[in-house]
Parts: sequence; structure tokens; C-alpha cells
Amino acid sequence: MESMSHSLVWYWNRLRAMSPAELYMRGAHATRKWRWARCKEWTNPAPVVESRDPWSLHDPPALEPAVKEALCVEAERTLRGEYCMLNIEFNEPALDWHLDPQTGARAPTTYALDINYRDPALVGNVKNIWEKNRHHHVSVLAAAHAVTGDARYAEAVERQLTSWVQANPFLRGVNWTSALELGIRLIAWVWTERLLRGAPQHDALFGERGTMWPAIYRHQWLIRRYYAHGSSANNHLIGEMAGLFMASTIWPYYDESAEWETFSREKLELEVIRQTFDDGLNREQAFAYHLFSLDFFLLAMAEADRMERPFSTAYKEATAKMIRAASLLSDARGHLPRYGDGDEGKALDLGGARSALDCPTWEAHRIPAAPDETERDFYDAGLFLWVAARGTDRERFCLADAGPLGYLSLAAHGHADALSFVLNLGGRRILVDPGTGSYHADPAARAYYRSTRAHNTVTVDALDQSEPGGVFLWTRHARTRVLQWGGGRLVAEHDGYRRLADPVTHRRQLIWRDDRLTVIDELEAKGEHDYEFRLHFAPDCRLTEEADATIVEWDGGRLHVSRAPNLAYAVVCGGDEAGWYSPGFNVSVKAPTLIGAIQGTGPVRFEHEIRFE
Repeated sequence: MESMSHSLVWYWNRLRAMSPAELYMRGAHATRKWRWARCKEWTNPAPVVESRDPWSLHDPPALEPAVKEALCVEAERTLRGEYCMLNIEFNEPALDWHLDPQTGARAPTTYALDINYRDPALVGNVKNIWEKNRHHHVSVLAAAHAVTGDARYAEAVERQLTSWVQANPFLRGVNWTSALELGIRLIAWVWTERLLRGAPQHDALFGERGTMWPAIYRHQWLIRRYYAHGSSANNHLIGEMAGLFMASTIWPYYDESAEWETFSREKLELEVIRQTFDDGLNREQAFAYHLFSLDFFLLAMAEADRMERPFSTAYKEATAKMIRAASLLSDARGHLPRYGDGDEGKALDLGGARSALDCPTWEAHRIPAAPDETERDFYDAGLFLWVAARGTDRERFCLADAGPLGYLSLAAHGHADALSFVLNLGGRRILVDPGTGSYHADPAARAYYRSTRAHNTVTVDALDQSEPGGVFLWTRHARTRVLQWGGGRLVAEHDGYRRLADPVTHRRQLIWRDDRLTVIDELEAKGEHDYEFRLHFAPDCRLTEEADATIVEWDGGRLHVSRAPNLAYAVVCGGDEAGWYSPGFNVSVKAPTLIGAIQGTGPVRFEHEIRFE
């Protein structure tokens, strides 16, 4: 009964997040789902296979020896049935395409669009199942074959794809439930087909009577009818359209191919503008999805250029801004931000060989930052950056967040982290964003890692700044306002706690100097509230308490955090509500959290100075 109650609450919150137009579209789609469920047999048109793809393999590909070795090591592991996906190590010589190796749960192979993939009791951790079905390991095998000519890799590709087709009839099982998964799989298949050309296995899979064409057709057919829209039209829509565009462009073998190409091209042109701020950052407020979306845009753009039907100047300028933003937010050791969700999703995996195989990467276009630039804002996204000694082993790198919660009414991948900040010293993460942990499979971890208490900011009455309504849903968004920026100072406030019976406004000042950061928090209220100031440190940091300060040390470094006299302090590591860090999806490790607490009535103010030594 409790599970049913939670489900009803989620459905109610989800409906509230939809516009009338979206409700109408979803109603129409429900009718289509009902009709598809009753279809006894699906017929697939025969493709007119006549390759006009101008891509060709360099002979031999210009691959660094270390990259080639790493690619072959990964391919050999796959031949032995050894995998590491989303940080889960497992051995599966013959892949079970519906099995979650983390929990041992096997998803049902019933009608796909009726499967509740959000229910871990039914499917286990669906992210793990989807990851193996994205076929990144298959494209890596194909790349290894192209680079080495080793027939074993091509034979393994044929076994894997033949097995997948047999185990996944159209609309049966969880691997048909998400159009994004279809789009990513199509991209893997596009590159697998290319990289197998000349091998006997290519004809069996992708020749005129190849076993892959019915699945390829139905992937495109379903994406066109089942793509993300309305409040769900975030990075999913970008990935779906990139897959549809690439497949219909490279394989224009069906009567619908021209329409699919035109439709997906128009959507990509629209979404690269719609989902990107003018400052170049993705609107989801989750940096991992900035890179994920950028990769889809670049892959599609490369195919359009190859076919001499390029995307617009506006599209190319938007992707250039995205590359510029990522470049500027990279620290001395190449670390990139971790704010918001991140599930280690990739648009394509060629085992490090992408550049050698004429496949674009954003890193190849990385733009170096000016070494003397000490202050930079991404005002639309609400990110503010200070850097000293950029690019050196003495670099001090601080990124503060005073932006919106996320994108669209769901803000699905945003975290309740308003007025938080992170600090990297010498290219080492010290004050950290906690990461993501898990999605559906671990509700407690999901709630913690996106909560306010998991970030370097202030909680009021142990509540989140924004109100959660589901795993990928916020029902009320905290709004942040920047009051001052520049000259080493950021002043901003948010209204997330104005919803309380006694409203609270949190205002924070961050004052930057090359050797210190001063943090001043002001909480405006009339009544009594519980306040907690939190700083989360990397797992390898060691905290020592002194009379009026906390000393933070790590191998090769040290900093000093002053104490506010009106707060009571504690250090928590691996506790119920603090002391956790997620270095990767599906992974949680203990890490120290410094908490300063006060129960105050009326306005409250406290100040901390973080001094770098």
C-alpha cells in the first residue's frame, strides 16, 4: 500500500508539471500505445542498401601506441566476457540483455511501454541494463577490428548483435522503453557498421539481407513517434534526434528516411538554441549533461558536414560556445565541474580512438583560457568563477553557483545547491560537489546527493531549498537573485525558504582574495529556525579541530577554516545525513563534512574565512 501511495503522489506531481498541450499529446500517445500493444505482427520494409557514406578508414589509422594498446586491452576483456559498466564489474560470457548485474534482477520481456522501469523491485537498477544495451562495448570491438584487422573482434561483434536482435523483439522488454536508449544505440550501430566494412561479418549484419535492418528500421520508426516532448524535452530529445539524424543520413534506405532526416535536423537546430544559455552552458544545470548534449551535437554536425549538407551558422556558433564554456571551467589538471546530475553517459565510445577514426570530440577543439584572467562569469547559468595562478601547480580555482535550479518545469537533473561553491587547489578537488550516487535504484542515495544538505551552502530546518516531487522532479523551484558581482565579490540570495510559515531569505557574500575566501551568510527571519552551515571535503582530506578553526590537510596541501563564534561545530564522515561523496555513478565513499549549527531567532549572521596555506 505504501508503494502504491508513493506512486499516486508521483503521478499527481508529474501531472501538475505538464501544460495542457502536453497533457493532450500524452493522451494521444496513450491511445497509440494501446493500439501497438495489440499488434500481433510487425512487418518491416526491405531496405534499398546503397551506401553513399563518404567516410572512409585511414590505412592505417594514425593511433598513438598507448591508445591502441588500451583499445585492444578493452576489446580482449570483452572477448573474455569481462565488463565494467557504470563502475560495476561483472563477468558474463554470453550477455543477458535484460539482467542487472548489480542486483541480479532480470527485467520482464513483456510489452515494453507498460513496464515500470522506475521500479527497482521489478527491473533492478535499470541504468545498468540500459548501459550494456547502449552497445558501447560493441563499437569498441568494431574500432579494435578496424585498427588491428583482428577477425576475432569482428566475429564478436556479429555474435553480440545477433544475440541482441534475437533477445529483443520489437516492443518487448525494457530496452524499448526509452527513445533515448534507441538513439544512442543507433549511433553505436552507425559506427559499428562503418568500422566492419570489408569484413565478412559486415555483410551478414549490414548487407542487403543483413540481420540488423529490421531493428534499425524500428528504432527510427519508434523514435519518430515516441520522442521526448513537453516537460521531458531535455537532453533525451537531443540524443534521440542525434541518433535519428545520423541513422537516416548515413542509411537513407527507406521511404521515410528523407522525412526522418529533415525532422531530426530541424529539432536539433531548435534544441541547440533552446537548451543552451547565451553564455554557452546547458540549461539543465548539470554539467555532465552539458558534455553529453555537446557530444550529440558534434556527432550530428560532423555527419552533416560529411554529406555536404551542413547545419546552420547559428547551430555551429552555439556548439562553439559550449566548447568555450567547458574549456574555461577546466582546472589545472583538467577537472571539470560536477554540479547537478551526472551518470557517466556517453553518446559514443570508440575506446579512445575517435580522433584517429575521424570522429569529433570536444576536447580536440578545447580553447585554452587566458592565464591572467582571474574572474569570469556565466551569468545566465548563474556560475561565477575566480582563478589565481591558472594552469600552474599553485592554481586556486573557485566556482560558485547562484543560478536557476534546472530546465523546464521538472528541473529533472538540477540539485538543490543554490549559493554553493567548490574549491580546487593545484588541480586537486578540496571543497567538493558530492556527485550523483544513484537514480531509481537507491532512493535514499538519490535524495541525499541532490539535497541541500549535501552541498556547500546553508540548510534551514533540515529542508531542501526546492521541494522534491519525484526522482527526476522538483515541484517548487528556489529562485536565486544576484545582487553584486565583480571585483572579487559575489552577493546573491535565494527564496527557497520563503515558503515556510515564517519566511527565511538566505543571502550569501563570497569575497575572493588570492590567498583566502571569505564566506558571509545572512539569514533574514522573524521566528526561530535551525540553521546548518556545511562544507564537504574530498575523501582524502583530513580535518583537525582547533580552538577557533578547523585545519584541513591532504598530501601536499593544507587550508585553514575559521569558526564563527555563534555556531556549534562537528565533523561527520559516513553519517546518516552527511559525510558522503560519489566519485562515480553507483559509487558512494565516506568523506568528511564540517557542520556548523545554530538555533536562532530573528536575523542570524555568521562568517567563515577559508585561508589557503
